[in-house]
Amino acid sequence: MQINDGTGRGYSAKVSENGRVSVDADDGCLAAAKRGEVYVLTTHSDHPSLATTGTGGVLALITNSEGSRKSLVIDSILVGCSAAALSVSVETNYTVATPGQVESGIEIPSTNTAYPTGSSATATGYVWDESNHGITNVTNGVAILRTFCAAGPTELVPSGRIIVAPGGSVGISQIPVSGTPEVSFAIRFYEIDEHTYI
Repeated sequence: MQINDGTGRGYSAKVSENGRVSVDADDGCLAAAKRGEVYVLTTHSDHPSLATTGTGGVLALITNSEGSRKSLVIDSILVGCSAAALSVSVETNYTVATPGQVESGIEIPSTNTAYPTGSSATATGYVWDESNHGITNVTNGVAILRTFCAAGPTELVPSGRIIVAPGGSVGISQIPVSGTPEVSFAIRFYEIDEHTYI
C-alpha cells in the first residue's frame, strides 16, 4: 500500500498482525540508519578532546560537494565541554578555500555497525588539529545558533533542522568565555535527494 502526502512523495505502509495499518513515523533518520546511511563526524582518536585557545575559532566543518546530487540533513550536533565557559555557534555557508590546521585521516563513518566501512560519498569533514586558533581558510560563516555550553554535553541541533545543499557547509565555532576548556563534539547527519524537502 502507498500513502501519498500531497508533496508527490509516497510512503509505504503495511498491515500489522492485528489487522491495523502500520507506518514508520520516522521516514528520515531511522530509515537512513537502517540502510547504513547515517554518518558522524567527531574528534580524531589522537585528540579525543580539543584544548581551546583564548582566541577561539572553527572546531569542525562539513562541506557538501558542489556537484553532489544529495543534500545533508543535520540530525544532531552535540558539544561537550569540560567547564561552563564556552560560547559556541553553529554556522552555515562558510567561504571555504583549502582548510588548514586540520587533522589528517578524518573519516565520516556510518553509525550502523553492519556498515563499518560505510562513508558519506558527498560530504568531507574537517577537524581542527589544535594548532593556531581553529581551522584556517574558512571565513564568513552565517551563525544560525549561538549559545553558551555548560560543563558536560549539550545538544545544539536536534531533529534534522538544518539542510546543507550541494556546495554548502556547516560547522561549529567556539570562543572560551574564560580559561581554555577542553571540548569535544559530534555532528550526525544523513543524506536526501538534492531537491527533497522535509
